[in-house]
Amino acid sequence: MNDLRTNAPRIESLQQFIKYLLVGGVNTIISAAIIFVVQAAGARPVVANIVGYAIGIALSFALNSKVTFRTAVTRYSAIRFLIVMLISYLANLVTMLAVLHVTHAPYFAQLSGIPVYVIVGFLGNKYWAMRER
Repeated sequence: MNDLRTNAPRIESLQQFIKYLLVGGVNTIISAAIIFVVQAAGARPVVANIVGYAIGIALSFALNSKVTFRTAVTRYSAIRFLIVMLISYLANLVTMLAVLHVTHAPYFAQLSGIPVYVIVGFLGNKYWAMRER
């Protein structure tokens, strides 16, 4: 019985991480579709990208608040979420540049940053941005 209680937080974290990955996958598909639709409608690629990412970030915040972490949507959690996303992106960028410097393999370097972005984002959201207060 003690094993179930001591493992419960780990199981919950694993379930949240799986939900986080699923939300990220759905969000990526929807954001890409928005980018392509806006671009097909005549917008320049940069404008389409900005629109798609802006909607994607808002959707990610809403879905992760409700589905993954089950927290209230507040102005403060939204600001913290944006900060976590920025830190995640910077961690991704630093990783990509470091791997590129060592390997001189740009595609491998790009792929290397993705897990860093996901893990930093998950941990930042779980323990800071969307933590129950």
